[in-house]
Amino acid sequence: MGSAIYAGVTGLQVHQRRLDVIASNIANVNTTGYRSSRVLFQDLFSQTLTGARAPVGQFGGNNPMQIGLGVRLASIDTNFGQGTLQTTGVASDLAIQGGGFFVLSDGSADYYTRDGSFDINANGQLIDSATGLFVQGFQADGAGTIDPNGAVTNLTIPVGGTSIVRETTIGTLIGNLDADAAVGDTVTRTIQVFDSLGTARDITITFEKTAAANEWEWSLSSTDPDIDTLSPDAGTPGTITFDTDGNVSAGGIGAVTVTFVAGLPATPVDPFLFDLDFEAMTQLSDDSDISLQNQDGYPRGTLEAFNIGGDGIINGVFSNGLTQVIGQVALANFANNGGLARFGDNLFRDTPGSGPAQIGIPNTGGRGSVSGGVLEGSNVDLGTEFSNLIVTQRGFQANARTITTADALLQETVNLVR
Repeated sequence: MGSAIYAGVTGLQVHQRRLDVIASNIANVNTTGYRSSRVLFQDLFSQTLTGARAPVGQFGGNNPMQIGLGVRLASIDTNFGQGTLQTTGVASDLAIQGGGFFVLSDGSADYYTRDGSFDINANGQLIDSATGLFVQGFQADGAGTIDPNGAVTNLTIPVGGTSIVRETTIGTLIGNLDADAAVGDTVTRTIQVFDSLGTARDITITFEKTAAANEWEWSLSSTDPDIDTLSPDAGTPGTITFDTDGNVSAGGIGAVTVTFVAGLPATPVDPFLFDLDFEAMTQLSDDSDISLQNQDGYPRGTLEAFNIGGDGIINGVFSNGLTQVIGQVALANFANNGGLARFGDNLFRDTPGSGPAQIGIPNTGGRGSVSGGVLEGSNVDLGTEFSNLIVTQRGFQANARTITTADALLQETVNLVR
């Protein structure tokens, strides 16, 4: 009877622990990125009354007789299953679809989380606003190139605090040059291009009909006081030749060289080189109507917004219409997620049981994809928790009944001496 009481006590203890875990799960049913836990039991050592014996002659043998001494807590495991994704519309909110954890750092240690409710601080750094920890990733260089094999660092998204320009490398002209033009007739158009500092430069193109059949010369000039020379110019013009169908047959791409005067307060890349594309122009019997269809340069623009794709790449959107890669969010996975230790604040720390963090880019090495403007909810299943709650309550009651029954039997034994 004494063994029964102590076995009942162990049952009360483990069911109390199980209730604690269930209560924590239910309390965190709406906690972003929360991972539920479960409790597993194991029996304790058993008292052997008689051992097993093998068959001998006419004796058929017997099995061991053992009395269990109770139950113990075997493990409290974390369920790392996927939680429900919820759209928030906040660009800095992130969620992981699949395996992996976001990597956060305080400068001396790394922490891991599925909670992607991030924000931008006053310095333009992506942080976990609840803890102040910095989100880790791969920062792009000035050209928007990421080195995924480099070291992770604090991600910076300086909205309003960074600028970008693009130097013109090609301009495309379209339209018609009148096939009935007389020798010496000219067509003049002024186009705008951008140097390496994003400064707009107005350049005038003059097309002049030559005496040769289906041929036009083109030259450049400018009233911009910062420009020293232009090539081709009136002294050494370029030529465009059309075929009998009015399409360009030669000279379809023209190389332009611009040099700047000395002593400018801010000198762009000198010489400034770009191409003019005449391939889409025609020479037909109609009015001349040449225009610049497009050019790939842009003036200065500031970072206005950003978005984060499934590969974790952060794309900056600038006020001049350009987009450029700013960085890429890093993810970590582990050989054994179950070995991670909870650290509070929705954070985990690695342990010898989890193995070291394997940090890399999303969609590689078992790491999942990242969704921007989305948060991952808790993976607690209330139906399961309520069912476990009922079973745990009944288990606790049954073990309590074991103790009271054993106590009643002991009382009866004591009463024998009366």
